[in-house]
Amino acid sequence: MDNKIDKKISTLISDTARDSAKVYQSANIKARRQQEDDFFNQSLDYRDFVFSPEGYEGIMVAIYIAVIPYLAGLLFLYLFVARAHYEYFLVFNITSYAVIWAIGYEVCAVSLLVGIFLMWLKHINTRWNKEQSRKKPPRDRYGF
Repeated sequence: MDNKIDKKISTLISDTARDSAKVYQSANIKARRQQEDDFFNQSLDYRDFVFSPEGYEGIMVAIYIAVIPYLAGLLFLYLFVARAHYEYFLVFNITSYAVIWAIGYEVCAVSLLVGIFLMWLKHINTRWNKEQSRKKPPRDRYGF
């Protein structure tokens, strides 16, 4: 029985019409995907993330590079190594700026990589949801 239906449908729709519809659909999908923003092709400007007066962005970036990893290193040593006890923290007697900065640099680097990975997952999730909402058939407006 199904063969008869398939034969009737195949006689109603010619092969050229079916092929041209497939070509149109694939071209439409390619065009739509090119219009969507790709996560790795986004443009970023460091001036959007640096809080500084106009014209002093370079100086502020240098200060950020010197201070933020150092503070992150101190915080890491205090919270995870000294277990948030001030007496234990004073026993370390680590006075080397370079060692504390290097520890903080690694902490900042790992934090940034984890943040980038989570933003990428969020981007993939929103693209997936857009694609799924596009594929859903429209609901009947009046319920019948």
